[in-house]
Amino acid sequence: MTAAHDPVPLQDAPVAERIALRLIRDIMRGVYRPGERIREQEVADRLGVSRGPVREALRMVEQDGLVENTAWKGARVVLLALNDVEDLFLLTAALMAVVARLVVRRATDDELAEFARRVEAHAPTSDPSRPIQEQLYAAFALGAYLFQIARSPQLNETVARVVRLVYWQHRVLNGIEAEWRLEAVETWRRLAAVLFQRDAARAERAINAVDRHSRQSVLQIHRQLGGSVYRLFGPQNETRLVPGSE
Repeated sequence: MTAAHDPVPLQDAPVAERIALRLIRDIMRGVYRPGERIREQEVADRLGVSRGPVREALRMVEQDGLVENTAWKGARVVLLALNDVEDLFLLTAALMAVVARLVVRRATDDELAEFARRVEAHAPTSDPSRPIQEQLYAAFALGAYLFQIARSPQLNETVARVVRLVYWQHRVLNGIEAEWRLEAVETWRRLAAVLFQRDAARAERAINAVDRHSRQSVLQIHRQLGGSVYRLFGPQNETRLVPGSE
């Protein structure tokens, strides 16, 4: 395993928090693979810190759901079973439905117009010549903007943890067909149009269509490959962080 050596961001934040962010970034990029141990001493040596803040950082990442600590074995990146992934997507669908209803109720017309503009700005990332990670990042950035204009700090805190895990699962979409990528953009366009109508029920159906489009493909790949799906995770297919977590 070769880790990136770029500087840890948020230099003014506590050491443990900066280390936690770095570990999350490394996991999302595939530096640490699902099921792989994260050794405190190795992290401390790599980042030039003591083991104390590394231990604290690992507890923070554990709370995010990306790491689990096992007695006598230390920390390792979570290795989700198919049932876990299915449950994760069910939870995401429920949360997104709430987000849609709140956006219809609370967002201003200007914010909805800005969302529509962002949808169109993200559309070119569906070009098959561009990396799928670019399109995924842009799509999750759209979701992050919806969370923002829903104006619910309590919901945002819950969504942030779940969405990070969901975004991580989308790594398996490398090589997805061009038709899927174009249809993904269309689901966002339909959502943008429906939000302007201020119809909560229709907005909920539209946002669920966005979620369902990717969910079905991710779960299909998981079912086809079973436990071996995690061989698709790795630094050779680098994924950017979930928007808002940089």
